[in-house]
Amino acid sequence: MKNNKNISIDEISKELPFTVPENYFEQFALQLEGQIGYKKSYILKTYRTWMYMAAMFVGILVLGQVFYNVNKNNLAKNTENYESYVLSQVDESSLADFYVNEPAK
Repeated sequence: MKNNKNISIDEISKELPFTVPENYFEQFALQLEGQIGYKKSYILKTYRTWMYMAAMFVGILVLGQVFYNVNKNNLAKNTENYESYVLSQVDESSLADFYVNEPAK
């Protein structure tokens, strides 16, 4: 059987059993970048920003054109409805009298 001997803290040596290579933590980020091939691309970021801006302005212009056309169609329909309403309120005899008795210009 094994002898279970209690070890006190004073008996344990102060040496660290593990070592880390020199400058490991200082060089870790650089080594990792080199391994995964990550390269900073400021041109791509700038290009992406300008593309987002261009897409936004094109979207605004397209929506503006759509709203303009819808408004224009609604005005045409309102004009037709108004003319139909006025003609429905006036009978033919009063309309004929208006055109016959029109003062000369």
